[in-house]
Amino acid sequence: MITLKNITKTYGGAAQVQALKGIDLTINDGEIFGIIGKSGAGKSTLVRCINMLEKPTSGQVIIDDKDLTKMNESQLRAERKNIGMIFQHFNLLSSRTVAENIAFPLELVGASKDIIEKKVASLLELVNLTDRAGNYPSQLSGGQKQRVGIARALASDPKILLCDEATSALDPQTTKSILELLQDINKRLGITIVVITHEMAVVKEICHRVAVIESGVIKEMGRVVDIFTNPQSQTMKDFVTSIINMELPTGIKNLGVTNQP
Repeated sequence: MITLKNITKTYGGAAQVQALKGIDLTINDGEIFGIIGKSGAGKSTLVRCINMLEKPTSGQVIIDDKDLTKMNESQLRAERKNIGMIFQHFNLLSSRTVAENIAFPLELVGASKDIIEKKVASLLELVNLTDRAGNYPSQLSGGQKQRVGIARALASDPKILLCDEATSALDPQTTKSILELLQDINKRLGITIVVITHEMAVVKEICHRVAVIESGVIKEMGRVVDIFTNPQSQTMKDFVTSIINMELPTGIKNLGVTNQP
């Protein structure tokens, strides 16, 4: 379980910017949890606080009863092995093949060659890229690059997978295939997945619950269907209105969404 208690994050010296303003959040084991907000709302800062790549100015980050905010760098490095992360722009190593990119985290921890080969083969099969093992990132499509990123994030057998705008650089059809892969990983491996996005369709497609962040504050939180059908925050009302206006699949419209105050 991930528990955030009164998380704040302030940047800058004299001209301070408060990116997070007292975030309280609980994410259950094995769920796909969405955090949605507009640009600058604080969602990426929030996800980076979960793995302590950004240290909160105040508050607690508790994962499986361990308070990460009280750990030293060595302890944090050990805990981060349980937290995988995938990014909007893939962050692959251009000079390494697909297999070598996936192997990289295992090499860093000194895994044996035999273990690395078996693990990489297993992950390539999981993300359906076995036939691309020897290719370089420049030879892959955007969707294939993200599949490599997902496989690499899973190499250390994490309990949590953080997805920071993981589908924002992809076309709709590729996005759909990546979301299906994440759902499959969630069901097959039982990994808790936290999805950071500004895309309402992503939340609707795979998330069990969602939190709406606006100006560094959680404005509303609950089951996706409840938030869709009765949005309370202006951010969510805008998102729901936009998705209806785009005339996406009728299943969304038929939820009976209202954007009335």
